[in-house]
Amino acid sequence: MILSKRTTRRSFLKLSLKSIIALSAFSWMPGTSAASSADALFIRQIVTGDSRTSRTIMWESMEENPAQYVEYHLKGSLYTMTAHASYGPFEDDSTLLFTHIASMEHLKAATVYEYRITDGTHATEWYPLRTDNGSAFKMLIFPDSQCSDGYITFRDLAQGAWQRNPDASIFVNMGDLVDNGEQYAQWRDWFNALGGIKEQIIFAPLMGNHATYNLQWKLRLPVAWLNYFAVPENNVPGWGRYFYSFDYGDVHFIMLNNLMEELDPLKPGLLDVEIPWLKKDFASSNKKWKIVMMHKDIINDPYDDFSTPGRIFMPLFDELRPDVVFDAHQHTYRRLGRFKNFRRDDSGPLYIDTGVAGNVRYDVPINKDFDEAYLPQPEIDNYLVLEASSSKLDIKCFQPDGSLADHTFLVK
Repeated sequence: MILSKRTTRRSFLKLSLKSIIALSAFSWMPGTSAASSADALFIRQIVTGDSRTSRTIMWESMEENPAQYVEYHLKGSLYTMTAHASYGPFEDDSTLLFTHIASMEHLKAATVYEYRITDGTHATEWYPLRTDNGSAFKMLIFPDSQCSDGYITFRDLAQGAWQRNPDASIFVNMGDLVDNGEQYAQWRDWFNALGGIKEQIIFAPLMGNHATYNLQWKLRLPVAWLNYFAVPENNVPGWGRYFYSFDYGDVHFIMLNNLMEELDPLKPGLLDVEIPWLKKDFASSNKKWKIVMMHKDIINDPYDDFSTPGRIFMPLFDELRPDVVFDAHQHTYRRLGRFKNFRRDDSGPLYIDTGVAGNVRYDVPINKDFDEAYLPQPEIDNYLVLEASSSKLDIKCFQPDGSLADHTFLVK
């Protein structure tokens, strides 16, 4: 389905809400097993500040079961360890779930573990867990994944990317994971679309503006997103999980929140706390590479000027000097190139608008003043593969069938 830019995301979903619910009821559930008797849904590995020695495991249960915990061991070992889980009720969209969070600490770097969820009587299957080796790695980057087809489009793209890149150790979703942040059916289908991936490798989520919509398409705080993803602490009172950073390999990742338009009416002061945190976070990292990820793009629709997030953050990036800035939101892949002081400049950060991974698409016009590379119009789905080593960042954009659409790299 192709949408014109005159079709708003809100009106689009109002038109297709019934089809979403109908399709989601028949969603394929990869990675599930009828033999798994434990009540553990949406099992996922969540990124921690340092993935060499720690990991967060999250899942939901339909019934209250405080006895559930994570059991894990070194692959091939008979000696089993446990990580106890906190849990609590979460009710949204008239659906009651119990969210469980287990923190695994003091892991060995560059090591393969196996883990499962159990209550001592019932258990899931065993899943692999690999700790960061501190050197080269591969990351899958999925742009906006919101869908109107039960997340079949996103499922096919994500599963295809995973099949072609089984050596990936971490993946990112660039915000707008679902189209409506309150609707449980969409979250269920999004989690199920990632079955077999989210259990086996680390997930680093980014918050998008659609996380802040309720069923009536009014603004609300992103309560579902905040509940589902226990990302690393930022130590900013009142703003936990809204933005964060983490290390992987020789890269420091900064997951910014630039949703001022949506958050300020409900929770004022995002930039007042985030900008000082950002400067301090950059200064505290000695990693060779620094990469910023944020949801909203730096260019205004229809690509004729810099956006408000661009005007706010690009001068900061000129000062802080990240190597790459990835954004999303426009649902079109654009390698914008390097900018400094709002002009093309090879000494500035590389900006890449990551595209679209769902079936909600917009007719965004090409503007060669900003675009060094872009995918054909109307938009097609895509995903990115980032391969990082101590000397090189290699960034490739692929179409859903695995064909290469764009390639760039940085060396240092």
